[in-house]
Amino acid sequence: MNNNIFDKKLTQEDVKSLHKSRKKNSVKTENVKAKGLSSNLDEFTPSATTPWDSKRAKHLMRRLRFGASYSDIELYMDSSAGSIVKEALDSAQNGQLPSQPEWYNKYPPPQGSSQAEFVQYFEENFDLVLEYQQNWVREMFENPFREKMVLFWHDHFATEQMKYELAPFAARHFTILRENCLGNFKDLVYKIGKDHAMLIYLDSVENRNGSPNENYARELLELFTMGIGNYSQNDITDISRALTGFYVNFFNFDAGFYSGFHDSGEKTFFGRTGNFGYDDVIDIIFEERADEIAEFVCSKLYRFFLYETPNSSVVSELAEIFKNSNFEIRPVVETLLKSEHFFDEELMGAMFKSPVDYLLGMYAENDLLPNQEFSEIQPYLFFVMEQFLFNPPNVAGWPGYRSWLSTTTLPYRWIIAEYVGYYSSSNPSDPYKVDPIAIANKFEDPNDPYKLSYDLAEFLLPVDLPEDELTKLPDVLLGGLPDYEWNLGFQGAAGRILNLIIHIRKLPEYQLM
Repeated sequence: MNNNIFDKKLTQEDVKSLHKSRKKNSVKTENVKAKGLSSNLDEFTPSATTPWDSKRAKHLMRRLRFGASYSDIELYMDSSAGSIVKEALDSAQNGQLPSQPEWYNKYPPPQGSSQAEFVQYFEENFDLVLEYQQNWVREMFENPFREKMVLFWHDHFATEQMKYELAPFAARHFTILRENCLGNFKDLVYKIGKDHAMLIYLDSVENRNGSPNENYARELLELFTMGIGNYSQNDITDISRALTGFYVNFFNFDAGFYSGFHDSGEKTFFGRTGNFGYDDVIDIIFEERADEIAEFVCSKLYRFFLYETPNSSVVSELAEIFKNSNFEIRPVVETLLKSEHFFDEELMGAMFKSPVDYLLGMYAENDLLPNQEFSEIQPYLFFVMEQFLFNPPNVAGWPGYRSWLSTTTLPYRWIIAEYVGYYSSSNPSDPYKVDPIAIANKFEDPNDPYKLSYDLAEFLLPVDLPEDELTKLPDVLLGGLPDYEWNLGFQGAAGRILNLIIHIRKLPEYQLM
């Protein structure tokens, strides 16, 4: 096995190399048809044709969290889909937030300090960024649905740490996302625009009277609220003037509004004219473009949870719920995740796993929590799979969907699957190491090599394998051993089970969720 990537410590130069181009990407989906035989948003009710079975339970778990163990699925089977969704959303909205890191107010050296002092500060700062990323991954196991929503908003309100630089600014930014992940969208938009990271990332700190910078105004409309085609260049120009006046003090982390930097002249946008400021901008866009905002955000939520091409009638109905709730996020998410449409057969296994879902899902399936060794290497693993947390490639976020898989990233997934399997089983006495025999014993008849092979495939895969692929699995498990000699007491059983698990994790079907 090639372990070279696991000896690599991520550097700032690595991250910079991933960000040579800051052009917006998009994934073309106009030729990808929507899926789903049903557009019904009524709450899912099991029936003879659509039972509450392990397939639907796994489908729900892959959306509510980052993978699941066999025991998790069994617990889900004892509950209803609606109660599971409610419990996950309650925990996300009401659970205790992680405490702030001790370096939350670690200021840079004061002005006039030596270059060596600044170099040391930024070297330590990069280590703190990696530490904070590692802590986030641990939170993904502790409160998975909250952190799923945080990941969604991180991609939606994309910022790059390599531009705003400071780890304390990352901590402030992600606190806003956590506190508002299922709350009011208008409030979230309001808070994000005044956030240290965003003020720096989209150049609001350079947006001043007489020298406006349109970056934030443009992305506020195009990417954060209503989408292309719902505003004019004049709207951008005058909104940018209304948003002038904000600053961030790099040395003491003060951020706020200074009237001397603000353009107090008359502005006109979306048919309104006045001496508008920041609050007016948020109010007016939600008043004048409520329909467009609702459709845009609900489409993105649909793509995050279900499929790259949204079902237009489902999105329209969700948009009405969004508007009628005064832009509360939870009613939209809860309606979608509880719906008949969500559990449509065509939508199971219809998405490509993101690197986060892929890596964390393998640990969850192994019924393990990542140990310190994993924490130290995971930033680099996300980096090589091209989802380096805190640093999406540009303001449009990660292109996602089909772009997660390429001739570059897929081989890394195979190597990482081997790492999680072989390396994580090298010391069975370590509680952080995978126990293949314990996994096999979860199934009905692990001493039958055929049944065990098929059960493992059913557990790990979101879709059925073609018959010719399915029939190969027992041969992978047996590795030349006669089938009548197979049993879990066989000395090499653990290694052969791992071989099969890794084989399955390299299949195209395993890249789906």
